[in-house]
Amino acid sequence: SMQIDFSVEEGLSQLPRAKRSICFNLLEAALEGIVNDASKWKVLLSQSQSEKSSFCDLVPASVLEKMSSFGSLSASCLHGETDPRCLLQVLRLLNRTQQVMLPLFDSQHYSIGSHMKVEESHPGGKVAFPSVVIFDAVAPYYPVHFTPPKNDPHGITRDMLQNSLMSVLCERGAKYNHFNITEIDNAGGKESGEDETMITLSGRMFLERLDPPKTVMDYDPVSTGSNSEVEDKLDAVRDLSVLL
Repeated sequence: SMQIDFSVEEGLSQLPRAKRSICFNLLEAALEGIVNDASKWKVLLSQSQSEKSSFCDLVPASVLEKMSSFGSLSASCLHGETDPRCLLQVLRLLNRTQQVMLPLFDSQHYSIGSHMKVEESHPGGKVAFPSVVIFDAVAPYYPVHFTPPKNDPHGITRDMLQNSLMSVLCERGAKYNHFNITEIDNAGGKESGEDETMITLSGRMFLERLDPPKTVMDYDPVSTGSNSEVEDKLDAVRDLSVLL
């Protein structure tokens, strides 16, 4: 079978903005294809009157591995991106990826009432959603520093970019069992905190902005002339409150 090289950053950087946007459109279309297929499969399950299985429970580990690769590929598109139109497009793509895929990965974790361990639900073991990869891609853009040029015909604002970035950092709109991390630690014998999540990574970043570690000597609070250090910390508190 043909091997696909997912290291696309260098190739994308050589393309003009319009063609990069077309590439992102293809990823968006592929994601919506997953949504459509899932909807059709759920209809078939409802017609079969199966009460024991849901669509999420029936997704094989091999498919989850491909989805994980898709999420990593989408995240890689953000590396080095500076055009605000493309930034906004990819940030929205990543949040949509979270909304569509996280529930499927979450089905591996724990089954309420049946106490099914990860290895039992997927014999190949747990397939991880690439939250750390996505976080590493979006974190350099936090907080957003963007001032629209005068007479900007595109209408992109700092608030639009910041809201889209926060949607990814907070996994806005993604539905999953919030208890599952604790349950896995208890059921599987793993040490707490072994698996990083977007929420823990984002929370740590917001806290470091609020109270930088003493070892970070080059921390320079945001100062644009309109934002003081106090206002910067207030922004961090607001972001933390949104996350929690």
